[in-house]
Amino acid sequence: MGPGVCAGHGGSDGAPGSGARENGLEAGFTAARATGDRWFSDVALRDAINRGDVPGPRMVVAGHPIGIPGGHCDDAGWVPGLFGREGGPLEGVANGADQMAESVRLQIKYGADLIKVCATGGVISVGDDFGERQLTDAELKAVVDAAHMAGRRVTAHAHGTEGITAALRAGMDAIEHASLIDDEGIRLMKERGVFYVSTIYAGDAVARMARSGALTGEYARKALAVGDMIMKSVGRAHAAGVKVALGTDNIFESHTTDAREFELAVKAGLRPMEAIVAGTRVGAELIGWEKNIGTIEAGKFADLVAVRGDPLADITLLQRVQLVMKGGVVVVDRR
Repeated sequence: MGPGVCAGHGGSDGAPGSGARENGLEAGFTAARATGDRWFSDVALRDAINRGDVPGPRMVVAGHPIGIPGGHCDDAGWVPGLFGREGGPLEGVANGADQMAESVRLQIKYGADLIKVCATGGVISVGDDFGERQLTDAELKAVVDAAHMAGRRVTAHAHGTEGITAALRAGMDAIEHASLIDDEGIRLMKERGVFYVSTIYAGDAVARMARSGALTGEYARKALAVGDMIMKSVGRAHAAGVKVALGTDNIFESHTTDAREFELAVKAGLRPMEAIVAGTRVGAELIGWEKNIGTIEAGKFADLVAVRGDPLADITLLQRVQLVMKGGVVVVDRR
């Protein structure tokens, strides 16, 4: 089969990554899209992989995710002054259209390949609800305009219906989660060719953590509410013809487990081959690398993944890859 392109690989939504991003290569992902981290650690990791200092997938990274003070992308809920000062545009915390544009430009200055904005509240954040909208029309448009002017694509963390629609009308290139998407949101995504990044893994993970007691209080309440919604929304959007790209938003477990998203996508209603395409060709299109990766064709990078058996008959085989080749070099061989 072709190479894996994990669209939501790594820390995102304002939370730190697991510290094991390079292990995504072991799971068969030869390219990855990291949609937000702190202090440009994703930039440093991307560059270290590109230099050959550490093994890992080719990475497209976002720098700090951008949002409002006290919103999903901010460090809310702590004692004031604990971090020395309030975060500002450099840290992805912005008020108003001008600061939003400034924040975009600062992320790009320090190495961001794409821009991530938090259009709604989230699950792993305090003081907000995952369905509430957090940015104005002017703020969303400022982010999109500043990013597109610099040749960067923009994705929005968005759970709630109003936030999803506002982000789409502002010109987002992709939406993460879209848990409460309605028919209008699905229509806009299809009409405008916007990518739906699946992240069913994240919904499943937080729901499991809530049931086990690892998440409590408001975290648990939100996790149990949102868990099943993402899977249902992905299924509805896919059935309507929206472009679904495989992504995990995995900030909870080792990235060696990221291929579970294929299984969850099939449970959401994608056929096995459609799930594989979401994690290869569509993922490559999402990050703009379709000329080099995503399919097996002459002239493209020699990225290959092999399993023992037929993943169209058993999609879980993709969680047990036997061989991974990146750029013509075998990097994993379990045969």
